[in-house]
Amino acid sequence: MYYLSEHIGRREALKRIFKAIAAVGASQFISFEDILAAEAVPARDKPHVIWLHGSSCSGCSISFMNIEYVPVIDILTQFTRVVFHPDLSLATGEQVPALIDELVRSKRPYLFVFEGGIPEGMPHACLMADKPITEWVDLLASRAQACIAAGTCATMGGVPKMPGTVTGSMTLEEYLNKRNIKVDLVNLPNCPMKPEHFVYTLLHLIKTGTFPALDNDKRPLKFFAHTVHERCIFYSSFQEHRFAQHVGDDGCLLKLGCQGPVTKNDCLITGHNGNTNTCIRAGHPCIGCASRQFPRQVMFHINREASSGGGSST
Repeated sequence: MYYLSEHIGRREALKRIFKAIAAVGASQFISFEDILAAEAVPARDKPHVIWLHGSSCSGCSISFMNIEYVPVIDILTQFTRVVFHPDLSLATGEQVPALIDELVRSKRPYLFVFEGGIPEGMPHACLMADKPITEWVDLLASRAQACIAAGTCATMGGVPKMPGTVTGSMTLEEYLNKRNIKVDLVNLPNCPMKPEHFVYTLLHLIKTGTFPALDNDKRPLKFFAHTVHERCIFYSSFQEHRFAQHVGDDGCLLKLGCQGPVTKNDCLITGHNGNTNTCIRAGHPCIGCASRQFPRQVMFHINREASSGGGSST
C-alpha cells in the first residue's frame, strides 16, 4: 500500500484515504470507522470490480489514477477486489479471460465498469482475447450487479460517435437497450471522467446498496443537477451584458461559443486535475465535454463563419 512506500504508519495511511473520501463528498455515508472495518474484510468477500475499455484513449482511467491525496488503488483495494483493469492489472494474455470466466462461473456479484464507446457496427474494431468487445459486454453486463459507464464516450457518445466515424459506436446505455439487457446503470460523463464522481458513486453503492439519486439521463444529481452557466464565475457579466470578444478576455464567454448554458456539470465546484482548473477559469469557453454535443465540429471562437451569431475570430 501507499504507506509502505512512504514509510508512514497504517493509521496515517488510513487517514489519507479518509481525506480523499471526504474530498469527494462521500464522508456523509462513509466514516473513518468504516475504513477500519473494511480493512478487516477478506479480499474474497469484498465487492468485485471488472473494468474494461472499448473504443477509448484510456483518458478516463488515467484521470482516475490521478486523484489527489492518495493513490486511487488504495481506495479500490480498501473497499473492493479489482478482478481486472487494463491499466492497473498485471494479468496479460490468457490470464485475462481466465480471470473473467472464473468470476462469471462463480456467480459472485460484481460491478462492471465500462470506458469508451462500443463499436456495434464494426465489432472487430475493438477486440480482447480474440473476441469482439461486444461479446464481453454481453457476458459481463447481463450478469453484473450494476454497471457504471465511465466518461463521455461511454455515456454520451463522445469522440467515437462523431459524425464521419464508421464503427457505429454506441454508448453503454444504448447498447444495453438494443440487446435488452436489464441492469442498474449510472452514467458519469466528462472528458475525462472526474475521479471524484466515480469514487463517490462507488462508495455510495458499496455502503447503501444503491446508486445516488439520478436524473433522467442516469447521472448523479449531486454533480449534474445544475448547468455550468448557473454557477459560472462570469454569471454577473452575463446579467450585465458584458461579453468577452476574444479568448482570455474578461467577461461572459457566451458569444465565443460557451456551452455552459446547455451543459450540466459541477466544473465550477470540482474542476479537473484535483480541481486545478476548468475551461472557464482558464479564460476559455466551456467545451461541453459532459454533453451530447461534445465534441463539436466547429468551435465558434476559431471559425469566423460560425461566429456570425456574435462571436469573433481569433
